[in-house]
Amino acid sequence: MYKVLDVFKVANMLSVTLEGNCDELKNGTKLVDENNKIYSVVSVAMTRHDNPSDISKSTTVLITPCDLKKGNSLRIA
Repeated sequence: MYKVLDVFKVANMLSVTLEGNCDELKNGTKLVDENNKIYSVVSVAMTRHDNPSDISKSTTVLITPCDLKKGNSLRIA
């Protein structure tokens, strides 16, 4: 389960910071919200080069569509 910490609109996509162990996230991953709406991960941000283990705490992904809000929860479909 991932918690949406922050969102930022980028063109027709949404940059989303997710809290949780993000090791399994990759380009093309499908995420589902509490209402069973499906989101597609377009791109996963690079981990911080000084501490790559930070991806186990949170990471930022680019998704479509752009309906999420801070505080939403997501899970892998």
